[in-house]
Amino acid sequence: GNCMRPLASVHEVYALVFMFYIFVMTLGVLNVVVGTFVATAAEIASKDRDSLVSYELMRMNDYHSRIKTFFHEADTDSSGTLSLEEFTNHLENRKVKAYFQALEIDVVHAYELFELLDVDRTNQVTIDEFIDGCLRLKGHARSIDMNMLMLMNRKVYDKMQRITR
Repeated sequence: GNCMRPLASVHEVYALVFMFYIFVMTLGVLNVVVGTFVATAAEIASKDRDSLVSYELMRMNDYHSRIKTFFHEADTDSSGTLSLEEFTNHLENRKVKAYFQALEIDVVHAYELFELLDVDRTNQVTIDEFIDGCLRLKGHARSIDMNMLMLMNRKVYDKMQRITR
């Protein structure tokens, strides 16, 4: 109000130009304030992402160490591999079954589980096969697991079709 009167007394265009100037400067200041908030939020989000990644890495390392402990406890002959007999004997313990459930691995069918872990079909499971298998079996089937099965099934079906022709 008071600043506009002298400008309006000279000419009305000056008053309009001054109002436009105030409007643009207000928008500029608000833009800087909003930009500061956005930059701060982005920084917090990146730190949150970093903490999430470090937490996940810590969980994976903990999971690996628990699986290794299980493997070494089950490897009664200290051969560095698990036989089916060692595996099933170790799974007879209720605490071991509960431990496997805590690792999110279903151990209802020990023989089938052993076959899934024994990738190279030697009737011996190495620690690497055991860890990889347990990681694959952890939790519920995911969409990618189902799609991989469908793809493998389609490939086998196509091969069978070529053979029977």
